[in-house]
Parts: sequence; structure tokens; C-alpha cells
Amino acid sequence: MMSPNETQLIERLVTAALERRGVSPAPAADLTLAEAEAIAARARAASVAMGVPVVISVADASGAQILFHRMEGSLPASAALAPGKAWTAAAFRMGTDELGRMAQPGGMLFGVESTHDGRVVTFGGGMPVRRGDRVVGAVGISGGTVDEDMAIARQSLTGISDELGQSPEEGAER
Repeated sequence: MMSPNETQLIERLVTAALERRGVSPAPAADLTLAEAEAIAARARAASVAMGVPVVISVADASGAQILFHRMEGSLPASAALAPGKAWTAAAFRMGTDELGRMAQPGGMLFGVESTHDGRVVTFGGGMPVRRGDRVVGAVGISGGTVDEDMAIARQSLTGISDELGQSPEEGAER
């Protein structure tokens, strides 16, 4: 467990990293349930097309889960990982794979996965959802390989982007 000083340092580093990327940590209006359902429907269609049963979680800007969908045949561990990915993408305002790169030894966020009671996920499959330049929610996908999870998450935002005022690249993990 980290000390309060270590946690505060990590929070300051995350805020600084977000500001350098031009991302405001302040939330905008959250996703609606209808928007979350549209994202989940796109994720499900992508996963069916790929033949990969997954768990889909959509969270609001605070990381609170607003939609959970577990496909038949998905991995039991994915029921915890997908919400963790969505929470992480919302909480850190970036894709979980990008956070993972920053959390490598020597990285500015090394050790971040040990914060927040181990809730932080530092591998791909979680993506923020933006309305303009504001993060309004996040999607978490788990059940395939990391690359499959990332592709499904990306595809879940394709098409919804026009409604939210973002290009798919803005929500995509970099």
C-alpha cells in the first residue's frame, strides 16, 4: 500500500501529464444510457465479427459503471477486467495501453497500478470517450488478446463519434 504522500505525488504527475496532452481533468456532461448502449452494441458487433466473446463495460466520466454486458463464452476473469479498464480510462483520461507505457520501469507513472487498491489496469482494452475535448466516459473490453480488446474498443467508438463530436482517433489509445 502506498503512503498518502506517494499517492499525492502520483496524482500530481498524472495531472501534469494530462495537461501536457491538452486534456482537462474536469468532466463534461456524462454519457447517457442510450449512448452507452450504442457503444456496447458496436462493441458486441465487432466481437461477434472477430469471433471473440468479450465482456463490455461502459463507465461515466467518474469511472462509475453505467453498462455491463457479458457475452456467452467470455472468460470469467474478464468480468472484473472490463470494468477495471473502463474505470482506469475514465480516471486517467487516457487509454489503458498508453497508461501502461507510462507505468513501465523508469516511466513517470511507474508503480501506478499499485494505487487505488489495485484497481488500475495498465494494458490495452480501455479507452476514454470524449465529447469534444472533454472525457465523458470510457469503454472497457476484455476477453480477447490485448490487441483484440483494443480493436474492439476502437470499433465501439466508430460511428458514435459523430454523435459525441469526436473523431475515432481522439478516443483511441495511442
